[in-house]
Amino acid sequence: MNGMFDSVYPDFLKNGLGKLELLDAQRELLAMFAALEHFRRDLHAQESTNGILQVGWRYITGLNLFRATGFWLVNTKDLSFELALAVPDDERAFLQSTIARKIRSGRFAWALRQNAAVFFQAGTADNPARGMLHPLALSSQVVGMFCGILNQELAPNQEIAFSLLSLLLGEAADGLATLNKTALLTNQIETLSGLLPLCAWCKKVRDDRGYWEQIDKYIASRTTASFTHGICPDCRKKVLGGAE
Repeated sequence: MNGMFDSVYPDFLKNGLGKLELLDAQRELLAMFAALEHFRRDLHAQESTNGILQVGWRYITGLNLFRATGFWLVNTKDLSFELALAVPDDERAFLQSTIARKIRSGRFAWALRQNAAVFFQAGTADNPARGMLHPLALSSQVVGMFCGILNQELAPNQEIAFSLLSLLLGEAADGLATLNKTALLTNQIETLSGLLPLCAWCKKVRDDRGYWEQIDKYIASRTTASFTHGICPDCRKKVLGGAE
């Protein structure tokens, strides 16, 4: 197979399979593959951000790692992170205050740079808790952050569960990125498929704010198209007098 291949999945599978082999757990191995395949199908059947997050939460719950989970997504307008889903709902305020502290301390930004699970202490002295941050990211794009507050009791085969968690979050990030790209392309098509107010003299286009701009700038700012400039035969005759 030629070309570049950039994925974390093979390494996670290799580590997870190695541990399962040590446990001599062939049935569990087959069940894991079945669950991952069903997760992928359930995920890509969703047509909304909330649908993808709900599917992600359901499968993550099956790992039996967390008492509370939250998904923060990037707001593309100002690149801030907004809480999109918190489960259970009565932990929402705790999750929000926890993330606010991690942002102020720089731990949140550090976790983004690691692109892997980062653990931290949460709660109070009387009620301590342990949490985990994990970016929702592809190799070159961050779409959000996952935060989980761990159960006090350790889950069976916890190391395998964390490897599977990274797989699930990676697939969720891919689903969210695909959904965002589809929405962007749909918006671009809708923008260019309607009637454009075009000046009959200078050919500028009026945007939705009432400003007039060159048609090439208008299209370039709303699509992935780029422009090069030349001169047509008619204009060549007018401007250059037919000279080559």
